[in-house]
Amino acid sequence: MARPSSQRQLSSLALDGILLVIGLGLALAILSAAMTAHNPQPPSASVLKRLGNDPLDLPALRDLALGATRRGRSAEADALLSFVARRTWRDGPTEAWLFRERLGQGRFKEAFEHADSLLRRDAEGTLRPALFGVLSGAAAYVEARPALVARLRPAPVWRTDFLQDMAVQGDVAGVRSVLTSLAAGPNPPSAEEYAPFITRLVKAGDYRAALDAWTVVSRRTGPTRANAAAETLGDLAATPDHTPFTWSAAEGVGATGDVRASPDGSGRPALRVDYDGFSTPRLPARMLVLETGRYRVAWRESGDGASAGRLNWRVRCADAGQVIARAEAPPAAGGSADWLSRAMAFEVPQTGCGGQWLELVATPGERRDPGTAWYEGLQLIALR
Repeated sequence: MARPSSQRQLSSLALDGILLVIGLGLALAILSAAMTAHNPQPPSASVLKRLGNDPLDLPALRDLALGATRRGRSAEADALLSFVARRTWRDGPTEAWLFRERLGQGRFKEAFEHADSLLRRDAEGTLRPALFGVLSGAAAYVEARPALVARLRPAPVWRTDFLQDMAVQGDVAGVRSVLTSLAAGPNPPSAEEYAPFITRLVKAGDYRAALDAWTVVSRRTGPTRANAAAETLGDLAATPDHTPFTWSAAEGVGATGDVRASPDGSGRPALRVDYDGFSTPRLPARMLVLETGRYRVAWRESGDGASAGRLNWRVRCADAGQVIARAEAPPAAGGSADWLSRAMAFEVPQTGCGGQWLELVATPGERRDPGTAWYEGLQLIALR
């Protein structure tokens, strides 16, 4: 029976990729194991002598198996190398040969066990480009994916690096399926592991898919949909996961920001931003994915110092950068720390605004005039 095309492709990719990056000795061993010589030769005298001295000499058994492969005796080679692999995980040529063979046979569970063996001992990372490429390719195939997830579920030491690599280069549907399956297991993906994939989807403009994937793999509640009456805009005190769906931090010269207990004595978390009144830093922001319709963002704020009045909220379409809402500047604080209830209404257009940034922006003045602003209780309300 002919092998399925996916198995043939994975087998070819495995062999070609590995030969590009591993050491010359190992490469030659794998290459010789993959070829059938036209002039079969008996086992060398040196191999037979080594086995005569020690029938369990594993390198000698491996060399005997590779010789059997060259003579077209693949079943004998398979049996010998399987025996060697059961006795040790430390023989690179054996693990690589069996990895290639098991891929070609569609025995994915065993293939990925051998890949795991190679990756755990690959301290310098020389094997990773090739093996990660093969494993990313496997994620795209329904037949291979369950075995890959099973191998990743115990969180081997190379998992984070692999998931980050696959997130950027792998088949989108395959990556999503792998991360979703891991999220349901005992070792769900960390932010370090899933954030690159969410960022990839956002950069591609697939905001809804990014949000849906994020809510599953991060095991959180995502931003509102249009049918929500009112929803808080995320926990200001939550640790950012480096995706657009959690609050970013203030960055750059001229501003700092952090979350503290509200100075109104309530104990609620509040965002504090210190701004010099002159610079153009990046300030806290997060992404929304709203359906077409009308909305209102409400919050409470307090300011101390002239520059606090230069900080304002706005909503900007992620696609073309169109600003669809901008809060009016609050009254100059002038040393007052009274809390004000604020709001801004906006409408998400039918086209060109699949994702929206809710962001705090600064309007620089002509000179430095430091001030502090506090924000708490941000809510998004869908208007009917």
